[in-house]
Amino acid sequence: MSQTQPSGGQESALPVAAETTARGLESVIIRPWPKVVFLYPTFLAACIACLVSLITADPSGQAGGMLGNVFFVTLCLNLMVFSFDFSRIKSITIVIALIAIVMFVLWGDTKWNLTGFLGGITRGIDIQMNSQFYGYFAAFLGVMFLVVIINSRFHYYEVNAREILHHHGYLGDITRWSTEGLEMNKEIYDLAEYLLLRSGRLIFLPASSKRAVVIDNVIKVNMIEERVNDLLSVVAVRLNQRPGPG
Repeated sequence: MSQTQPSGGQESALPVAAETTARGLESVIIRPWPKVVFLYPTFLAACIACLVSLITADPSGQAGGMLGNVFFVTLCLNLMVFSFDFSRIKSITIVIALIAIVMFVLWGDTKWNLTGFLGGITRGIDIQMNSQFYGYFAAFLGVMFLVVIINSRFHYYEVNAREILHHHGYLGDITRWSTEGLEMNKEIYDLAEYLLLRSGRLIFLPASSKRAVVIDNVIKVNMIEERVNDLLSVVAVRLNQRPGPG
């Protein structure tokens, strides 16, 4: 997206809502988040498992095997999302591979009773943790999330009508780039992370800088992109609406 000015013939057709949007939207705050935020499903699973195990635990303090199995599967899947980038091609390949495996199992079940064999293996899995494990695990992740939220108050980007400001450091350091001639690109490079938090990457290309400004793990990236587009387009409209020499 490049900040361009509309032609003079289009000025009279501008809706009144554009100026209202400009007055209501002074700047857009963009916060890059570390990948640990994608562990929130595991945090929720630990909280739920802790509560359930406290309510239904036996005298020894052990939670049921089903609860432990569900938590373990959630943790493993979440770590996969945390560890790898699931691009479109890779995600399609995984889906096709899973479908092929299911079809093979169904076909092989007619000859070798594969579902019964696999069912016996899964029924033998009995992972158990007590309520203290779930509680301390959830507390640790909760503290991590709190630290991340606090840090995000000191490390963020702000886009306004004139410039991009990078706020960083606990002493209020700021780096500035002009929005004149600015280009912006959006990338959704990981479908799993997009499904979890609608996250993606924003890339700003200021005309005054030789390096791109790359902001990773932007939550609700589509909404942020739309707000930046609205802000910069209204700024361009305002510039065009200035009266010329009489």
